[in-house]
Amino acid sequence: MIGPADETLRHPPSPLPDRWQENLFVIAWDGDRHAGLMVHLQRVPGRDYQEARFVATTGGRTASAIVEGVYDASRVVAGVDYDVVEPFRRIRLGADLSARDGVGPLGFVATHPPSAGDVRLGVDIELTSELPAVDFAEGLRAMTAVMRSNADGPQMGDQAHYEQGGRWSGTIATGDVEVAGSGLFVRDHSWGVRHEQNDFKAFWTATCVAAEDGSLMFANAIGIPTGDRVAGIGAVADADGVRFTTDVGADYAPRAGVASYDAAEIRYGAPIDLRFSATTQVHWPFYLPHSGPRRYDNNAISAVTLPDGRAGFGVMEWADVLTPDEAAELDALVTG
Repeated sequence: MIGPADETLRHPPSPLPDRWQENLFVIAWDGDRHAGLMVHLQRVPGRDYQEARFVATTGGRTASAIVEGVYDASRVVAGVDYDVVEPFRRIRLGADLSARDGVGPLGFVATHPPSAGDVRLGVDIELTSELPAVDFAEGLRAMTAVMRSNADGPQMGDQAHYEQGGRWSGTIATGDVEVAGSGLFVRDHSWGVRHEQNDFKAFWTATCVAAEDGSLMFANAIGIPTGDRVAGIGAVADADGVRFTTDVGADYAPRAGVASYDAAEIRYGAPIDLRFSATTQVHWPFYLPHSGPRRYDNNAISAVTLPDGRAGFGVMEWADVLTPDEAAELDALVTG
């Protein structure tokens, strides 16, 4: 069970397990202004390393940055402020970075070190939520057990993992375009052994929608294809609490890959019984080699409307692996 202490940065156990790491992920989107931000904070004490990958879009302009540093148990990488003001209720996120304009090789963002930056990326936002945080740890452990029954199939490690949706407001800047915006966000926080391998592929579909009365709902269907089945976990959180299912599905059209789909169909089975469509607004692919060999996440920031009229956004993510040549091209750009 998660509690307020889990909102602080986590300290690794001793002795330090191989590939133990901590990850914090925030995606904020303003659908009216077509503006938003994605930041992935990754902390890897076994390599004495931590990083932050940022991407933002404002006024049709996209900029991104990667910030690297030595692991510090007391804070995220220097140059980034991540301040939990009130656990599960209010977080401040800020940075003022030298970033790269546009997208990088293979369509990826956040691939160049600060020395290669040519525009400003500025962030000063506040995240607020009244929704319960969703503890996915038990469901993900069950998925891991299914995968371990086939040693030749995709694998991942056991981790603590929770997620939440809510509202955000503040300013986001790319170059000389600054937007004072507001909208919805999704975020997660995980820690433990992370080693996704053996042709690992997965979908992750974190979504936050609002009703006409302003009430919010968070949902995420997570699944890993294993042979002829999907090992999965799905959850919906609203003012009434959290509901789970292990029957989930996601179809990306025309095909899953890097910036290759413009629509998604998401399904939650009983007892949630929910289906909805998502339409891609922008693709933000991240390269994440510390999550597993040649690993990447393609994040399709998408407009979502539920059958009952609730509307918002979702991150229709596809996790996969690059070819060795593709990974080598990206590896040459950063030192971590």
